[in-house]
Amino acid sequence: MTLRTRITQAARERGTTAAEVARRLHLYRSNLSAMDAGRRLASLRTLARVAQLLDCGLGDLLEVGWGTEGPIFRRRELNLRLQERDLGIPDGSERGWVHAALLAWQRHYGAGRRKVAPR
Repeated sequence: MTLRTRITQAARERGTTAAEVARRLHLYRSNLSAMDAGRRLASLRTLARVAQLLDCGLGDLLEVGWGTEGPIFRRRELNLRLQERDLGIPDGSERGWVHAALLAWQRHYGAGRRKVAPR
């Protein structure tokens, strides 16, 4: 599930631009763009400020997409194992396997290998 905003579209429907909304709220236009694209999550406080400025509800600014997420791993068999495990666990039961999947993801993509330079 993805959560995106519709700030640009809502602003256009009300006769203004997203750049004007960003300027009036003291935000960067690139941040609003990233929120609309789903690359950045918007806080409820920011959405409330935008809704108040555009005189609309929070529901008018949100768009939910289902099933648009890509695979977690590059290797198909890892994705299949993860899916089988997810389907085998009933909702509400213990999901400790998520931590194991995250560790496998980090090993697979090398996230644990990055070192921070000393200051």
